[in-house]
Amino acid sequence: MKIEIVQNSKQGLETAKRLIYKIVESKTALFLSGGTTPKPLYKSLAKEKKLHVGAIAMVDERFGQPNHHSNERMIRETGFIDYLSAKNVPFYSILGQSLGVKQRRPGGVNRERRHLEGVSIIAKEYDRKVKGLLSSFPKSVAIMGIGEDGHIAGLPEKSQISSGDRLIKSQTYVIGIDDFPGEFKERITLTFNALSKMDLLIVLVFGSAKKTALSLMFAKGAEEIPARFYTKPAISEKTILITDQKV
Repeated sequence: MKIEIVQNSKQGLETAKRLIYKIVESKTALFLSGGTTPKPLYKSLAKEKKLHVGAIAMVDERFGQPNHHSNERMIRETGFIDYLSAKNVPFYSILGQSLGVKQRRPGGVNRERRHLEGVSIIAKEYDRKVKGLLSSFPKSVAIMGIGEDGHIAGLPEKSQISSGDRLIKSQTYVIGIDDFPGEFKERITLTFNALSKMDLLIVLVFGSAKKTALSLMFAKGAEEIPARFYTKPAISEKTILITDQKV
């Protein structure tokens, strides 16, 4: 794993941006994570209008309508998607796959079951899109992070899906989650399998709140810490960690 130690998040985002300009080009599919960490990066890329990329897609998303408190909404607010749309770069939305499914949420005893079915259907549709992207573009890059509890993408801590070896060997690229910790429990996310297909993982980790998560990532133990995926030999070789914390 290549590790870039920076002084602060501002310097780290500048480092990430220079790397993206160097690596990403018109034959690249770029996958975007949500959260507050990469937001200034997307805003800067939109403002500078220098990025050339083949397609953009999402790493993970909170289930709901497209205009709810979603990762897509955050990225749209930076102007990044509008900039790329003006250049005819396709954007592969997770929530835009099946609006009819998400709107069909009746009350009564079947409401929860239908709601979970909606998550599953959207995950399957996005799974097909991701497989198509990774087979169509010769290069794929994902902008990633690490949660304070050690989760990555929408893959939570202490979940059956965080035993990475099994899913890396599976054919599943996207799954739905209904037990993610916190306010937004239902997620659609790339799996370890899909992330293992990326040619480059750019991992942004800033702030003292992430210190424990980084320690857990590099420590050896029986706990199911999704971030340890980055330390697997085959994955570590194509991972660049940019952080302002001591490693």
